[in-house]
Amino acid sequence: MKTRILKKINQRVRVVLNEKTDMWEVQVRSGLTSKQLEKAGWNSINQFARMEKAIEKKNSYIVMIIMRDLGYRNEFVKRRTKRKKRK
Repeated sequence: MKTRILKKINQRVRVVLNEKTDMWEVQVRSGLTSKQLEKAGWNSINQFARMEKAIEKKNSYIVMIIMRDLGYRNEFVKRRTKRKKRK
């Protein structure tokens, strides 16, 4: 993936260990521009006992961010249609 896209994703989603509960949290920030993201706080969407599960949730959320916020939905649609045509 391009570095520019990764920077934008890292501004929106992260996995953090909550020391009080010893649970892994997937946290997100919502906002359309980088200035809005700086002002927005982190919101926890899920908590997991294992880091692997938290990373799985983060990865699924990343796909949603790429499709919805960054405007790369057409790329995913093109890949899906190519796969279906090959089958």
